Amino acid sequence: MPDREIHEPVADDDLQIRERLNSLLAEHSQSDIARKTGALVASVNRYVHGARIPAAFCASLVRSLGVNPSWLLVGEGSPSLGDVPANTAKLGENLLALVEAMSAVSRMRLGSLTGKHHLKVLRELNDALAAHERLRERLNEQSRPLFAQILKDLQNALDKRDLARAGEFRKAAEQIARLCDDEDLARDFYRVQAYHEFQLKNSSRFLQLQRQLFLRSLPDGSLFDERACDEARRLVVALVQMNRLREALRICRAVRNLAGKNGRGWDSYARLQNTHGVILAELGNLRRGMALVQSSLPKLTGMYRRISEATLAKFMLWAGLLTVDDALQMGEHTDAKVEHFLQHACWLQDTKAIERTLAYAHAPDVEPVWRDSFFPQYGSAMLAQVRNPNPESGAEFRKRLESGASTAPHDEAENLRLAACVAQIHRIGGNRDLAVAETWRAEGHRKALGTEINAEPMALATHFRNALFLFSKPEQMRERGLVRRARRFFTRRAREGFAIFESLAKD
Repeated sequence: MPDREIHEPVADDDLQIRERLNSLLAEHSQSDIARKTGALVASVNRYVHGARIPAAFCASLVRSLGVNPSWLLVGEGSPSLGDVPANTAKLGENLLALVEAMSAVSRMRLGSLTGKHHLKVLRELNDALAAHERLRERLNEQSRPLFAQILKDLQNALDKRDLARAGEFRKAAEQIARLCDDEDLARDFYRVQAYHEFQLKNSSRFLQLQRQLFLRSLPDGSLFDERACDEARRLVVALVQMNRLREALRICRAVRNLAGKNGRGWDSYARLQNTHGVILAELGNLRRGMALVQSSLPKLTGMYRRISEATLAKFMLWAGLLTVDDALQMGEHTDAKVEHFLQHACWLQDTKAIERTLAYAHAPDVEPVWRDSFFPQYGSAMLAQVRNPNPESGAEFRKRLESGASTAPHDEAENLRLAACVAQIHRIGGNRDLAVAETWRAEGHRKALGTEINAEPMALATHFRNALFLFSKPEQMRERGLVRRARRFFTRRAREGFAIFESLAKD
């Protein structure tokens, strides 16, 4: 019996399926397809040229020609079922059956419910919906272990900083996630996606995913628990990464209040308290920030502890409690410390300190945490400049950084840091004109930050010190304004525990 053609508007999905059907004609003629599927040649010709393609015909293509149903229906995977793993193929067959069930629903007419056969139509509708639910549950059962394994592989790739492989696993997870309704796995997927975006330094997407994850983590039975606390901390980290420190501080305070006394024993609370301390120190309250980081450190383990040790060492350098040599001996060797120590050595403009921190940075036992190449390049440029001042070095440093995709600035805070560092190199090299130009460029980036975005403290300090040295006798109004801001910055920070700024504070 000829396949019945249904005269309805052709959907985008039909057009895409038709395109894939046409691609099959490169290997099979219309008559060959008709013979193997049991359809009439005229019917195949109509499907190719615009008629609605019935689900039964799609099923025949899968069974008789070995077509991958996932590829045929949604364009994913290989066209040939022989190239698809068994589990994935089974999921595709269930997907096809699901489409057939929904096709049965779509053929029903609401008007027929008022006729004499309405009970039969209602039974058919009920049967189609029941088939749909059964298929969804079977898809869940089959996709759940596969989804869990893919997420595990994705997490392992991210832990190894293998971003290329992580990208492949994430694509696979995105496909299988559409077939799985498991809420716990969905939350895990949000979490690992956010971690991936964090490693890719896609701050906006990282923040978006963390907001969604935090909302999904709130339990039904109570307002707040340890899981929600940890997701809130991840949201705070996302804000910190985007330099939105004041917003992050407000969330920290609110979450600590929500956790209450019972929450103080949670591991996630210790991590949150540590992050709270980091934010306070970055915003200027160094003493209080150091106290929170120190009190939470014994409760941290693994990567959290290593990063916290590096951060505490940085704060102690700021407070004048450590020398660079002392800091280099603290804890494990990580590139998180490389960033902090190189930045401090470059602030000191001390040849030996920069040499020792660069040697630390290139030691074979340094564990990768950040993989940020800015500070090693900055340290190398500074070392060459303090050894042998060169008025051309600043321009070469900027050009070298801008030519590298991984180190090109992405926001105003990074633009400020780069301009301040280039101005410093120009200033040391004796190229005052370019140093002044870069300083005003940095000031423009500082103003563009707005009220909710905070520059990194040492980047801002480098900028303001450049201004004080370059405009020691300010003549123009804007020079006097910049010098006043610089003096005010160093005076406030010195009062808050930043011993390294005392020599620049206003008497």
